[in-house]
Amino acid sequence: MTESYLYVAKRIDGTRSSGVLRAESWQTAANELIERGLTLLFLDRHQSVASLFRPSERFRIVHEKARRSFYRALGTLLSAGCSFSRSLDICIERAESPALGDALHAVLARVRTGRALSDALEGLPCDFPASDVAFIRAGETTGSLDAALLRLADALEKKGELRERIVASIAYPAWVFLTSVTIMAILAATTLPSVMSLLKELGARPGGILALSIAILSSLEQRSTWLWLAPTILAVAFLTGAAQYRPRVVKWRELALLRIPLVGKIVADRCSGDFFSTAGELLGAGVGVIEAIALGAAATQSRLFTETAHVWLTKIEGGETWSASMVEGPFVDRFSKTMIELGEESGALPHLLRAVGAHRIAEAGNRLRLLTSFIEPAAILVVGCMVAIFVSGVLIPIYNAIGGIR
Repeated sequence: MTESYLYVAKRIDGTRSSGVLRAESWQTAANELIERGLTLLFLDRHQSVASLFRPSERFRIVHEKARRSFYRALGTLLSAGCSFSRSLDICIERAESPALGDALHAVLARVRTGRALSDALEGLPCDFPASDVAFIRAGETTGSLDAALLRLADALEKKGELRERIVASIAYPAWVFLTSVTIMAILAATTLPSVMSLLKELGARPGGILALSIAILSSLEQRSTWLWLAPTILAVAFLTGAAQYRPRVVKWRELALLRIPLVGKIVADRCSGDFFSTAGELLGAGVGVIEAIALGAAATQSRLFTETAHVWLTKIEGGETWSASMVEGPFVDRFSKTMIELGEESGALPHLLRAVGAHRIAEAGNRLRLLTSFIEPAAILVVGCMVAIFVSGVLIPIYNAIGGIR
């Protein structure tokens, strides 16, 4: 039974193509579009125009963890002597997520037409980044695809460790702070009406934080307040979501993060560590210096770092060495520049780049542990101050009113 599928895709020349396609399944529709030379951006059952404004049920981005597991499984099977087609079939059968399974079905369809794995993955840039594709293509060129896949999985695992440590370190103080704020808000909403009636009976006038809290609570109880507050919140949320991916906004946000003490160093070390590690792995796999720099900068997902790398590439294409094109800044310290100079002189640039990447990631981890040691007591202190302010704002007016009666 055929169904209608709404698709949005990109042609080779960069222009977009969209329409409705009839196919027996989502996989069949995806394979047909890929065979046309199109790069899928959106594909879902054609139910209504509203389907463009909701997440697709079948076409979702493959997360890094799923990609890492796929690379490791495929590399292990190939190194064990399993045929490529059988290895890919096994990876599809045991895909960790529906998104990965859908993407691999599209990859398998292209591979069966005689295309290389790197060419098949290149047709799905939303699922498989260009740096991964370059790494795999280098392995195909040198005849060591299994080793390249395993090294790529190891590189992604090292990059994900710092991200997991950041999430784990910030999760506890964030939950403590949010829980405390929620409890304080519930207490304020349940106790303030009683406090207001008590102060009114005693003839006392609230002041300070208590007066402000009472005014806010009273305004929220009025319907007219929500008539302008709700649309304002929705408009701000929509504008914030629409603007957060604009290049200028992203650049300002990254600049602001880099100027925060300690946090800026963590961000710079993380970006630099990802870049140097990726570039070192690509160079070791046989990718050229210019392509390795461009793909390594794209892997950092930092606009500022991408601009910095573009300056390096411009100078390198003008005849300068990589180390000579570097200027010390938040992303490049003296140690990194010296190691690249030594790598260019000795011919061991891939090894030294991996060492620099590991060093910068370790530095980011050390600074993160230092920052965490400050965040946890700071969160507890903030919560204690909030409790003290709330209690004092309630008890002091009551005490003064009772003292005036006496």
